[in-house]
Amino acid sequence: MSCIVACRTALTAMCLGVVSLLSAPTTQAQLQSGTQTTVTGRVSAVEGEFHMEKDSRGEDILNIVDKSYIVTTPMGQRIELKLTRETKVPTRANPGDRIEAKITEKGQTLSVKLIEGPDDSR
Repeated sequence: MSCIVACRTALTAMCLGVVSLLSAPTTQAQLQSGTQTTVTGRVSAVEGEFHMEKDSRGEDILNIVDKSYIVTTPMGQRIELKLTRETKVPTRANPGDRIEAKITEKGQTLSVKLIEGPDDSR
């Protein structure tokens, strides 16, 4: 049973990677013009990697490392936010979460934070 779950999770991660590759050229070009800006929207996909490791007590845990978020803005634009070690992400975002991101004029994602509160775009 755990093998089926692991295979399904790996297949989902690969599909998200394909979505990221298909949308990357246009969104990165859009982000690289202009000055530092704030992007708000809803996370539609998360690309990353995961692996099993041991915690301090020697128990198995799943370590998840997000590499990028695909965000749909209120105007319907899809933007890929690439995450690096320098990107400040206090709380991990999941598909469906509303976020606010700060990006540079060259498209580097500086920070991503969850937005709490009322939302009329669902």
